[in-house]
Formats: sequence, structure tokens, C-alpha cells
Amino acid sequence: MMDKWINNNTVAKVLALVVSILLWVMVHLDGGAASIRTTSVSSAMGTNVIDNVQVQAYGFDEDKYVLKSLDPTRVSIQVRGQQSDLTSYFSSESYKVKVDLSQVTQAGTMTLPLIPELPASVQYVSMSPSTVKVTIEEKTSNAFVPEIVTQGEPATGNQAGDPVITDGTDKVSVTLPQSRLEDVQKVQGVVNIEGATDTVSKTVSLIVYAKDGSVIKDAVVSPASVKVEVPIGTSVKTLPLNLSYTGELPNSLILANTEASVNEVTVYGSEKSLAALGDSITATVDLGSIKEAGTTNLTVKLDIPEGADRIAPSTVQVKITAESFSQKDVTNIPVIFKGASDNYTNVITDPANQQVTLNVKGTPEALEALKPADIEVSANISGRKPGTYKIPVQVILPDTIALSDPANTPTVTVTISEKTDNTTPKDPADTDNSGTGTTDGTGSGSGTDSGTGTGTGGTTTPDTSNPGTTTPSEETPTTPEGTTPEQNPESNGSAGAENGGTTTIPPDNSSNNTNSNSTTSEAATSTKAVFPSTYR
Repeated sequence: MMDKWINNNTVAKVLALVVSILLWVMVHLDGGAASIRTTSVSSAMGTNVIDNVQVQAYGFDEDKYVLKSLDPTRVSIQVRGQQSDLTSYFSSESYKVKVDLSQVTQAGTMTLPLIPELPASVQYVSMSPSTVKVTIEEKTSNAFVPEIVTQGEPATGNQAGDPVITDGTDKVSVTLPQSRLEDVQKVQGVVNIEGATDTVSKTVSLIVYAKDGSVIKDAVVSPASVKVEVPIGTSVKTLPLNLSYTGELPNSLILANTEASVNEVTVYGSEKSLAALGDSITATVDLGSIKEAGTTNLTVKLDIPEGADRIAPSTVQVKITAESFSQKDVTNIPVIFKGASDNYTNVITDPANQQVTLNVKGTPEALEALKPADIEVSANISGRKPGTYKIPVQVILPDTIALSDPANTPTVTVTISEKTDNTTPKDPADTDNSGTGTTDGTGSGSGTDSGTGTGTGGTTTPDTSNPGTTTPSEETPTTPEGTTPEQNPESNGSAGAENGGTTTIPPDNSSNNTNSNSTTSEAATSTKAVFPSTYR
């Protein structure tokens, strides 16, 4: 039966047709599948625009410059990639746009290209805008005096003194762009003293405030903190701080400047002990600890005054600046009397002009500004009787000036005589080679073969602050006639005539009068400090 079907031509044709149709369908189905895959791949690729990508600056010297502005601050980026990747990186936070400022060498405004940074699977197409305008401002610094304020109240029965910076910081540096630096009002630190019964010592951070009272958070303060003490006690007294000196600088150096960290100190104790205090507190600085030129910071301990409980601060920082010195002769310095008696007249007979010359040393700047009126030169005649004396002068100089040779100070010859009544008739025997002194400062020389030229000078009150350095070996004792053994009566008499006599000035009971050729009251008031003999 089966063989008949196979051998039948009609059946064979039908089978051939069916096979042909199947083959055609299979071929067309494969072609259709290839066409679908191609379409699928094509639809997976695409582009996208990412908006609001922030511009970031890098590479510039933040210690020297500050970025004042960027324009624009955000840009748009067009990217291309597979839809799945574009979908994954659709946020602007996934993209970066940078501007390189590493080549900036000066402040100003400039236009620079932008550099995109994209995810690895995303391709860059374009950016709008592709450049940015950058304004760079240079940082500058100004010095400010830090203010320390207290917060709270001490325990009942106690008082708070003024806060004191104890680490020697007198000024701090504030760094900001110049345009903002002008807005700084103050640099301030706060110390909490709530309930305190004793001195509060703390390290205080410093904060920069603008003129509107707001805090400038990005201001750079150096140093950023200071050490502070707030005195606390039952009774307090604030006194000015003075500096005194001991020891000697090396021979090649001169004191150029001194600066203490505080101007005042606070003393604690009973009201009775505080009332007995002097007018100031003295800190003693050892100049012998300075070995070379430059500025040296010394810590000086303050002694508690007798009867007081304590002192704050207990130490002070002193900046000592020493420099190599120059020398200079200062001429025409008038000499004044110290310790003169109202019962005698006094006159400097040598040098004749009652002025001395000093060789001093100091920095070139200090010597340039030095004037004779800045120097006080005095002769101490306290307790001396009528006679003629050779007296070493005492010298008071400004802080930054010293004698070149302290052991070789000038001397003056002073004649002291009892006051006489100028209206008394003169002995006719004295009419030759004689002269008279008058109260108006004029006169003529007087002298005989057995006498010396005499005259009167101003009087002064005893010098209790500077008793003098004269020793018996430094002056020439008087003879019964009121002259020194070395004097020649003839020469003294003739000298008086030649020089026209000496000037007589009536006493006016002032504390520091000078002879007729000097105005030394100004010099006495213009001096700054008395250096110890070990330094001078």
C-alpha cells in the first residue's frame, strides 16, 4: 500500500511542494531574526544632556591666593552611550567639570578651559559653556591686638582683675583677601571665670569678628590661641610695670629696644598691704644672658611685694633687641648741680663754658636722633663746704644709648663759696685786678696774687634718687684758702681777668637750676631711664 503511494507521481509532487514551502519558511524566518537583532542594537545607543554639573577649581596655592569667583559655576554636558549606562549615570553628581589653576602666578581675572571627567562607559560629546571666567585674589595679612574678655562672675567676695596675656603675644596676624580684610573689626578671646576664687589660667582660642558682629569663619589667625591669666582675689591693685637692668651686654653690642608683654600687673593682698605699695612694680632684666645681636625673648619672674599675697602675671615676657653699635661725640652738653645748698654760691670754673663732651655708642638710628637735651649731666655737690673740687659728672642717657667708656667720664672743677652782700664797699687795696659779680648774671673777673677767680651758680635740691659716684680719691680736697693744692694763685687770678669773671646767678629755690650758660632743666626732664653702673 505504502509502495503505491510513493510510486504515485501526484503524491511525490505534493511532498516536494510541502518540502519547498518548509524550506522557504525557514529561510525567511532566519532573515527576519537577523533583522530584529540589528534593530535592537541600534535602539540601545543614545545621547543625553546632563545639566547643572558643578565647576570645580584645583591646583592653585591656597596659602597665597583665594578663589574670589567662578563664572559660570555650573555647566551642561552632552554625552553618548548605551541607554542602560545613560540611565545609570543620569545624575549630575556622576559627572565632574574642573578648571586647572596650577599655572596661576598672580592675582586677577582670566578665562580658562574646562576639563570634563565622565564615567568610563560614557562618551563626551560637547559642553556648554566650555570655558569659565576665574577671578583670583591674593591673600594679605594685617596685625591686630587681641582682646581678651571675661565671661561670668567670680565667687562672692572676690574681684576679677584685667585679663593678661602671659605668653608674650602682643599682636596676631589675620590673613584674608584684601577686600575682606578691611571688614575685620576685632580679634577676641573669651575666658570663663564663673565662680572662680583664685587666678584663672587658660589657653584661649581667638575668633575674628566683622564690623557687623558676625564671625569670619575662614579667617586665618596666627597664632590661633594665647595663654591668659585673669587675676582673682579679695583686694587688688593694678600698678604700672617698669624695667630695670643688670649684667652687661657683650662689648660689641648696644641695647636697641626693649618691649614687655604687659604694661601693668595686678597685686593681691589686704587693703593695708596694698596701700603700702609703691607707685610701680619693677622687673629686672639680665642683659648678661644676651650673647649675640638680634631679638631675644626673656622670661622674667616678678617678685611678690612684701605683705602681698600674690602678683599676676607672675612672669612677663621681655623682648630685648641688641645691635652692633656706632659711636658719636655729643658736644655742648650743659652740666647741672645736684644737692646744692642755699647758703652757698657754686660755679663751674673748668671747663669755662660749663659744658662737656661725651663719646656715646648706639645704633645709627638712635645716634642720628640723639640731641644734647636728651642727656642729663650733673655734678653732685651735696654736703660740700666752701672750696674748689674736681668732681666726676654723673650721666643719665636714653635707654638705647650708652657711654663708650663708662670708666672714663668727664670731670668738672666746681668752686663753692659763701654768699656775700654785693653792696658792701670794697677795700681800696683791691681796686687793682678786681671785679664784681652782679645778680643780673654779668660780672668781671676777680683775682689777686693770693686768690682765685670766683663766681656763683644756680642751686639744686639734694639728689636723693642718684646719690652720685664720687669717692674721696676722685675729688681734690680744699685748702684753708679754698683752693686746691694744684692750683696756681697767679694763674687763677689772671684767668679770671682774662675770661671776664664768672656769672653770678641768685638762687631761686628751684630743684634743678643751671649755671648761666646752660638750660639743663630740659635735659633733666627728657631723659628716659637710668641704667645701672654695671651696664653703663
